[in-house]
Parts: sequence; C-alpha cells; structure tokens
Amino acid sequence: MNQILMTEDPNKKKKSKKPMSSGPVEINSIVRFFAVIMIIFGISFIGQGSYAIYKDAKGRNTKDMPTISIARVNDTIVVKSNSINKITNFKYNWDNSEETIIPIEDNYMEEIITLPNENRIIHFTIEDETERAIKYQKEIKVEGIDMTKPMLNLEEESNGNVKITATDETEIAYITYKINEEDEIRVDKSESEHNTMNYILQFERGENKLIVTAVDTSNNIETLEKTIIVSELPEVQVSQNGNVLAVNIKDNDGIKKVEINLNGVIYAQDDLNQKNIKLNLPLVEGTNIIKIKVTNINGLVAESVGEMNYAP
Repeated sequence: MNQILMTEDPNKKKKSKKPMSSGPVEINSIVRFFAVIMIIFGISFIGQGSYAIYKDAKGRNTKDMPTISIARVNDTIVVKSNSINKITNFKYNWDNSEETIIPIEDNYMEEIITLPNENRIIHFTIEDETERAIKYQKEIKVEGIDMTKPMLNLEEESNGNVKITATDETEIAYITYKINEEDEIRVDKSESEHNTMNYILQFERGENKLIVTAVDTSNNIETLEKTIIVSELPEVQVSQNGNVLAVNIKDNDGIKKVEINLNGVIYAQDDLNQKNIKLNLPLVEGTNIIKIKVTNINGLVAESVGEMNYAP
C-alpha cells in the first residue's frame, strides 16, 4: 500500500505572526462594554415600563370596584359605600365648587351631606387602596320638594300607657316603633288620618327603651328615643305610739332616698335600694309638724305633710 506522507520542508521558514494593533482591540472592548451597559439599561427600562403598565392596568381593572348608594334623608343626602379593598378617600363637590376630600381608610363609609337651596349637580369620587377611582355625578333637585321633617310627641299617661302623636304639614305616611330588643313594628295611617297620627302603646312594669320614627309621604323622617319607666309611687304610712312617730315606707321596685322633716329637724338617708323601711322618731309635747319625701329607684317621688299632737 502506498502511503502519502505530508512533511514540512525544513528549509522553509515559518512565517511569524505579527501582533495586532492595540487600537482595534480597545475599540472592540469599548463596544462590547457599552453593548452590555445598553442591555442592562434596556432590561431596567423594560422593568420600569412593565411596572408602570401594571399599575395602569390595575387602575383600569373594574373587578371588585366599590359599590355606592345615595339616599335623601330630609334636607341631607346620605352616601354609603362598601368595598372589598380598603377605601382611602371620598371626594365630592357641587358643580364647579371646591372639592371636599375626606380620608376614610376603611372598607365601609357613610357620609351625610347637606343639600343646597337650589337644583345643583353633585360629583363624587371614591378611591381605594388599589389606586382606582369610581366617579359618579347626580343632579339633585330640591326646588318644590317637601323637606320638612314630621313632628313627634311622646306623652306618658297613667297605667303604663304612652301616647304617640306624629304630625306633618303635608301628609303623614306611617310610624314605626321598637321597644327594647323586640322587632320594629310599622303602623300605617288610617283612612281618616291625614296630617296627624295617634297611637297608644302599653308598657309592662319596669324600665323600657322606646324608639319611635315618623315618616311623611315625601320620605322625610323624624326619630325620638325615650326611656319609659312604669312604676308606682312609694307607699308611706305614719302612726303614733306614745311619744314615738312610726314611719313605714314601702316600694315594690326599691326605695332610693328618704327625707323626713320633723319639727325642723331633718332625718335623711340616701342610696338605700330597699323595698321596706321602718323608722321611729321622737315626738315633742304639743303639735308636731311632719314632712316626708320619698324617692324610689325609678325617680318617682311621694310626699306627705301632716300634724301629730302629743300630750304626756
């Protein structure tokens, strides 16, 4: 087999490699350096741009936006809003007037705004923690609208009765009442009632919390709250045993204070909280002037004035 061998001519001189100029090397390094810098800067710029777009997209997201409701109550409007995200600010203004800003920092808000004296447009803005805002505007018409509240009167009568009287300058619609923790009860006006409603409630013995609301046909509202105490006056009995004045006081709910003036000398006891008290006081010879004042724990007062003669 023939083999072909490649050999190098020993007489042939190797060409020496010439060193490259330092100029192109430095330029290439600088170019590469700035290319890397530009890439890093580009990544940074894209990151900032994405964040801005993300914030903008989040701001335009309509999911879980705050809900808003507006209702007129007498000469005000009540604005309520609920939100899954925390509400940060509530802003409003009438027409082109200066904007009012109210910090909220809660998931629920309720604001009361006084109505103007003429028809105007109100603008609302509700901002939440996601930097979104819901804007709303509404024309409020007040001219020719009844905004006068009804009048309410609660009169305590005997036997634990309370008379409710609701009066309106136009037309009364209904009343509601709530006693203690019981359910609220609505009573509509009768066909014969127009401007005035009367209703009588009967209470059991003791202390009761009563809340009454009157509503007219224009949805104006008036509410009264009162504590109704059904009790009896303390019972005071006085008798004479020789030169001793015997005083017997009873009260089914409890006696709080007793004050007895016997011939100008005062005998007083306070913060008793007892249902039965007996006292024996000395009489002087001749005519004795007696004044007794008893207050029970419900604030009811019984008074007695009399004379008693003592002859040894």
